[in-house]
Amino acid sequence: MILWILFALFAAATAVVWVVRELTPVQGLTFISNEDLYSYEKDRHGMQLLDVRDQVDYIKHHVPGSINISIGRLPYVHESQLTSEAPVVILAENVRKTKKAARMLKRYGFLRIYAPSNVKAPWNCGCCCRSVGC
Repeated sequence: MILWILFALFAAATAVVWVVRELTPVQGLTFISNEDLYSYEKDRHGMQLLDVRDQVDYIKHHVPGSINISIGRLPYVHESQLTSEAPVVILAENVRKTKKAARMLKRYGFLRIYAPSNVKAPWNCGCCCRSVGC
């Protein structure tokens, strides 16, 4: 009986930690408007566009010039494909994955991390479709 109570307390504590982590903002992650994303797409300002979706979704719709590194591969290939000195715009399918990628990049020394405020815009006839058409 005591073992079950301890297990329930552990599960509850884990759930609370997960909820708090999901709801708290990531230090250094700045959400930018879609208009800013479109203007950055035109002149880039040295920005790196990191698409953390899986390769199938990336192939279907992606922002031209973006780099596709799935979240699972990010710890292993970030050094070879990204530079920590340049700003990074994270393109993900939801805010949770955006925050996860931002936490990883922050851990690896990236300081200027951005994400679109409307997560779905870049591939639901957002800036990728403006340049290549739907």
